[in-house]
Amino acid sequence: MRRIQVAAAVIFLFAVVTILSNSPLRGDDNNRTLSEKAQIGFSISPVKLNLQDKDPELVGLGSYIVNAQAGCNDCHTCPSYAAGHNPFPPPFGVSGNGEFNGANYLAGGISFGPPPPIGVVSANLTPDSTGKPGGLTLEKFEIALRTGHDPLDPKFGLLAVMPWPYFRHMTNRDLEAIYTFLSAIPSATPGSCSGAGQ
Repeated sequence: MRRIQVAAAVIFLFAVVTILSNSPLRGDDNNRTLSEKAQIGFSISPVKLNLQDKDPELVGLGSYIVNAQAGCNDCHTCPSYAAGHNPFPPPFGVSGNGEFNGANYLAGGISFGPPPPIGVVSANLTPDSTGKPGGLTLEKFEIALRTGHDPLDPKFGLLAVMPWPYFRHMTNRDLEAIYTFLSAIPSATPGSCSGAGQ
């Protein structure tokens, strides 16, 4: 009887291991095709991406989150849309196709309220000279998105206009995907505009 129980346990464990090892959710399978969200992310990226030493799945997913879900462009690209492409009808836009401004993509520089130190200027999210988006490590980037505190200016307090309360509920993988995408975009300098979404 004992041998039958042991044999049944071994067969059960073998079945569980086999099922789990063939699961499509395995994160270590580097030969898989890109997910639908990652494919969409690559198709909507407004800039050429540097994929060297980066996980394409994370880059594509990050682009999907940044460009299709989160609206980062509205506050971090000045002006937000390429000339003649603002999708909103006059007087707010030109009823264009919504093509983002690739030249200043996510370079920040949009002022909210009075000039600093009272007001806020959106951060440049493009890679710095070391390749870190906005000059932040992944850990500091996650802290900013989860707590709303600017790790480059701890005395400042909360990032008042940053929608961090929504980002704080994202998975670690989603935040890593955003960070990886931002590390793949070209560095840029802020453009000139009068406000967010212009």
